Amino acid sequence: MLPRPRTLLVLALALLTALPVSGNMFENIDADLRLDPVTAPGLRDTVRVIRAEHNVPYIFAFNDDDALFMLGYLHARDRFFQMDTLRRTFSGTLAEILGDGALASDIQLRTLGLRRAAEASLPALTDETRRWLDAYVAGVNAWLASDEPLGPEYTALELTKAGIAPWTAIDSVTITKGLAFGLSFDLSDLDNTQALLTFQGTGAVAGFDGTALFNDDLYRSAPFDPSVSIPDFLTTAGIIDAVSSTPTVSPNSSPSYLGDSTLRLIERYQEAARNVPMLRRALSGERGTTGSNWFIAGGALTDTGRPIMANDPHLALDVPSTFYESHMRVRAGEDDPMYVVGVSFPGTPGNVLGCTPWVCWGATVNPLDVTDVYQEQLVVDPALGPVATLYQGAPEPLVPIFQTFLVNQIGDSTLDNVADAGVPLEAGGVTLVVPRRNNGPLVQFDLSDPNNPSGFSVQYTGWGPTRELDTLRIWARARNIDDFREGLQFFDVGSQNWAFVDVEGNIAYFTSAEMPLREDLEDLGAPAGGVPPWFVRDGSGTLQHEWKAADNPPAEQSLPYAILPFDEMPQVINPDSGYILNANQDPVGTTLDNNALDQVRSTGGLYYLNPGYASGFRMGRIQRLFDNAAGPITIDDMKAFQANNALLDAEDLLPFVDAAINRAGDPGAPVALAALLGDPEVVEAAGRLLTWDYTTPTGITEGYDPGDDPDNLQPPGEAEGDASVAATIYSMWRTRMVANVIDAPLTATGLDGFGPGSSLAVTALLHHLSTAEASGGVGASGIPFIQVPGIADVLDARAFIILTSLREALDALAGPDFANAFGMSTDQDTYRWGRLHRITFDHPLGQPFSVPAGGGFTDLDPNLPGIARSGGFGAVDASAHSARADGENEFMFGSGPSRRFVGQMNAFNDLDLYQVIPGGEVGVLGDPFYADQLDLWLTNDYHSLWVRPIDVLDDLLSFQLFQP
Repeated sequence: MLPRPRTLLVLALALLTALPVSGNMFENIDADLRLDPVTAPGLRDTVRVIRAEHNVPYIFAFNDDDALFMLGYLHARDRFFQMDTLRRTFSGTLAEILGDGALASDIQLRTLGLRRAAEASLPALTDETRRWLDAYVAGVNAWLASDEPLGPEYTALELTKAGIAPWTAIDSVTITKGLAFGLSFDLSDLDNTQALLTFQGTGAVAGFDGTALFNDDLYRSAPFDPSVSIPDFLTTAGIIDAVSSTPTVSPNSSPSYLGDSTLRLIERYQEAARNVPMLRRALSGERGTTGSNWFIAGGALTDTGRPIMANDPHLALDVPSTFYESHMRVRAGEDDPMYVVGVSFPGTPGNVLGCTPWVCWGATVNPLDVTDVYQEQLVVDPALGPVATLYQGAPEPLVPIFQTFLVNQIGDSTLDNVADAGVPLEAGGVTLVVPRRNNGPLVQFDLSDPNNPSGFSVQYTGWGPTRELDTLRIWARARNIDDFREGLQFFDVGSQNWAFVDVEGNIAYFTSAEMPLREDLEDLGAPAGGVPPWFVRDGSGTLQHEWKAADNPPAEQSLPYAILPFDEMPQVINPDSGYILNANQDPVGTTLDNNALDQVRSTGGLYYLNPGYASGFRMGRIQRLFDNAAGPITIDDMKAFQANNALLDAEDLLPFVDAAINRAGDPGAPVALAALLGDPEVVEAAGRLLTWDYTTPTGITEGYDPGDDPDNLQPPGEAEGDASVAATIYSMWRTRMVANVIDAPLTATGLDGFGPGSSLAVTALLHHLSTAEASGGVGASGIPFIQVPGIADVLDARAFIILTSLREALDALAGPDFANAFGMSTDQDTYRWGRLHRITFDHPLGQPFSVPAGGGFTDLDPNLPGIARSGGFGAVDASAHSARADGENEFMFGSGPSRRFVGQMNAFNDLDLYQVIPGGEVGVLGDPFYADQLDLWLTNDYHSLWVRPIDVLDDLLSFQLFQP
C-alpha cells in the first residue's frame, strides 16, 4: 500500500478529467504509481481501493461480485474482531471466545433464536442478494486465509486463526437480524405488567386507583413535548377519533387472566435476562429509548434552493465504532452503474445509510409495537417437563431444540481450547419453541402449581424469514423516489423512520417494517377482560389476543399475519411546510391525548402503532430551531442544529423556579418557604438558572465543545463557564425534583422502586407541576404528588418542594459524592459541567482497548474516568444520562451519534456531503486510524464524503490494487 503520492496527483487528476472511470484509466495510474498488486483468490477482475483521508476506503470494481468481495475483505481486515463478536453475540456462541462471562448471554440469546431466524431468512432472499452475500463471504474468508494476523484481542483470548470458524452467509444474515432486533425487540410488556399489577394490588389495600397511577400519573403515553413529524397525517389517512361509546380495548381494561403467578414469572425472567446487555433495553419500562435525529430542509427554505438533510443515528458508543465507512463503485455498463457511499455494518454487505449520485437517505428508529409476550397455559409431562401449550382448550405441541454451550478456557495457556459448559436442560439446555407465536420461544415457565403450570412465550415479527438485505441491494442503485419505495417494501423488521432527499428536489419521510394487526384491536366487539398490547397478553385464545391471520398477503410481505397497510404507515412527500423533522417521537400524534387506543381506521379497527415514543425532548428543540431560523437555512445551519446541546426540559421546567421565587417573596408566604428565599446560596443558584440559555458547555479547558480546535483546547470564557455551572446545578436539581415529586410519594405508599424510567419520570414531573393548581397536588390515582405537611396552599407547597430541591442539589454538589469533581466546595463557580458529563468508549475486553486510554486520549482524572463533553439529558446532540443521577460518575453517557451526516443535493453526481464516526475505520489497537476521527466527533466537525472519483483522488491517502 503506497502512502499519498502528492507528486503524481496531477497526472491522476488529468487522467480522471479526460477519461471516464474505466480500466484503461486505472491501468495508467497503476503503472505510474508502480503498485505491487495484492493477490486475492476469488476475485473475477482487478479491483482498486483508494483510501481517502481518515483511511476511508472507496472500492472501484468492474462487477458487483468483486465489489462485495472487496467489502468483505476490508471489513475483515479492519474490523474482524468486531464482526466475530457480533455474529457470536447474536448466535449465542459468544462464550466460545470470551469465556464464562458470556455464558448467560449465550443462553438467553440462543433461546430467543436469532440464528434460527437467520436460517429461515436466507432462502427468502432474492437470488441477486444471495449472490451478493456469497461474494461478501468469499471476501471475508479470503482475508482469513491470508497471512495477515488476527487482532491483539485474540492473543489475549488464547485463540488463533485455526480456532476461528470460516465466515458464512448465515453469519451475515444473523448480524442483520441481530441489529434489527436491537432496534425493535421490546420486552417492556413485562415491566409494564409488573408495575400495573403491583399498583392495582397495593391500591386495593391502601385506597388508591392503581390503574390511574400507571396510565395517568406515571407511565404516561402523552409526551413531554407535543411536536410531531406529520401534523395532518391522521386526517389524510382516514383515521378518525373513536366515538366514546365504541367498545374498545382501552388502557383502563382489567387483566382478568393475570395474577400472582404472572408476577413470579416476571421476576424470574428479569433476574436472568437483566444480566444480558442485549436484553436490558428491551426489558426497560422506558418506552422509545432508542434514539436518533434527522431533519430535512426543502429547497424553498435553503440558501441554494437545494434540499439539505442531516442525520445522526444514536447507538452505543463503543470501540470499534458501530458503523464502518464504505463506498462502492461498479461500472457494469452505462445503463446499470452502482455507486453508493455512506456507512455499513461490519459483517453485512451493503450500505445501510448513504447516498447514490441521485439520492440520499437516513433513518431514526420508529418503535412500532412488534413484540407481544403471552402468558401460556402449559401441558406438562412429569418426566419431560412442558410439552405443549393449551389454545382454546386443545394442546399444541412445543418443538424442543437441544442446545450445547461451549466456553473458551481462558487462562489455561492452551490455544483454541473450548469445553462444554454442561448447561442442564432446565437451565437452557433445551429451547422450547411455540409454533403459534411465529415460531417464538417459551422464555420462562413456572411448574410450582401442578393445577396451573404456566409460562411466557414471545411473539416477534423477526422470528420468521425477512428480507432486509434485499432492501440494501436495491438502494445501492436507487435513482429516484420510486426506487427507494421499491426497496422499502422489503425492510421487514427493525422499524425505522426513513428520511429521503434527491437531486430533483424531493424530500420525503417513510415508515418501514411490518406492523401486525391484533384480533381484539380489529374486532371492537372482542370479549371483555383483556388488556392493551403493551401488557402481557392471554395465550389461551379466549380473549382474541392473537395476531390476525393474513388473507392473500402481497408477494413482498414476509409476516404470515395481517399487517397495517403501507398507506396507513406514517409517511409524507414534499409537505407544504417545506421541511420534515423526526427524533423518535410520536410521528403523527396518536398519543398526544395520553391514549394510544382512541383512533379508528377506515376499516373499523383501532389505529395502533405504539403506546409511547421518545418523549419529545430532542424533537421539541429541533422544532424550535426550525421555527426560529433567522433566514434561509444553510448547510452550516444544519451542522449547528445537529450540534445543539440546549436542554428543552430546562426551558419548560425553570419557569416553575421563577414562580417559586416569586411565591416565596409574597408577604403571606409560609415561614418555611420564606426562609428558603433568605438562603443566599439558593438565591444565587436560582439567579444562575433563570439567566441561563439552557446550553451545556463543559466549562473546562480539557473539555470538548462544538467548534473547539481539538489540537489546541482553550480555557473557557466567562459566558461558557456560567452556562456550564448552570447546567450542573440544573441537572442535580432535576435529580432532586424527580426524587421528591415522583419517587418519594411511591416510597411512602410502599411502591419503592416502581418509578418510571428517566424520560417518563421527567414527563410525569412536568405533568404534576403543571396540573398542581387544578388537581390540588393529587394525582388521578388519589396519591398526593405536590403536598407538604403544614403548608395548606398547593402553590406554596409546590414552591417549597422546588426550592428545597435546589437546596438539596447544592448540598449534594458540595458533599462527599462529588468530592473528586468539586472538592466539597460551596463556591458555585467550581461546579463545571465537564467535570461530571463525560464519556468512555468501551471495548468488550476493556483496557487497554477502550478509549481512553486507547486512541491517544486520557481520563479527565484517575477518579473521574472518561473525556469531558458538552451535552446532557434530552439534548439534540444526544448524550443523555439518568434523570436520577446523584454522584460524580453517574452523569456519564455511553450512547449517542454513531454517525453524523449532513448533505446537500445539488445535481447528479454533485452532492455536498459531510460525515464523521466516533472513532476510526480500523479496529486494531495501535493502528493510526483506531480513533483518528474522534477529535472531529467530539467537536462536532466532519470530513468530506465524496461521490465523484476526481474528488476521491484529490483526497488520496493510499491506493491499492487487488487482482485474482
